[in-house]
Amino acid sequence: MGFGIHGESITDGDSSGGIAVTLYTQGSVVERSIGDNAVLYVTDFTIASETAGDTWLCADGKVAGEYIFHAALDALDVVSVHLSKPYACAKGTGLTFYGAASNISSCIIEGFIREA
Repeated sequence: MGFGIHGESITDGDSSGGIAVTLYTQGSVVERSIGDNAVLYVTDFTIASETAGDTWLCADGKVAGEYIFHAALDALDVVSVHLSKPYACAKGTGLTFYGAASNISSCIIEGFIREA
């Protein structure tokens, strides 16, 4: 079936250039990498931003590519999303979070990894 993970990308600086979402085994602080043949499934995420601006959660590491979420957030916005159908990233691909300019922003995800 796979194993549960949670991930986070938290910054108190400029995240507009993209920050990788670090993945952990569910319920622990043990970092988990994604193998070349593994698929990351995202079931839930929460994004918070101190400053107004565009925010992305990207599945392939670049804003111009495939994204799970994009919104122009207001200052101090918090957005929580549950996906009724988990989002499947491409094999071996993690997530990148892009925040709005130089601010405190965070992205927390829940999901699971399944080996192909």
